[in-house]
Amino acid sequence: MRYRQVLLSLTAFAVVVGGLMYVDPRVSSRFTELAAGEGGVSSWGDRLLGVGGIVLSTIRHQSIENAPLMVFAVVGAVLFLFMVRT
Repeated sequence: MRYRQVLLSLTAFAVVVGGLMYVDPRVSSRFTELAAGEGGVSSWGDRLLGVGGIVLSTIRHQSIENAPLMVFAVVGAVLFLFMVRT
């Protein structure tokens, strides 16, 4: 049961990040740099913080720009979680 929840969470995270990569080229370029090992001598932690900052910036920008769609998506996700939980 626990493995299924972890797998579901990782899949949901991958779908969200994939959608952000599709929508915003900054996120795509940061993930490409992270995967290719570009960025000089910076540590993985610094690289992940950079990617996290871009992802949060993109989420904030998309949520402001597409507020009604964002509200619909959040409500749908919450209802889905309640439906799966019970």
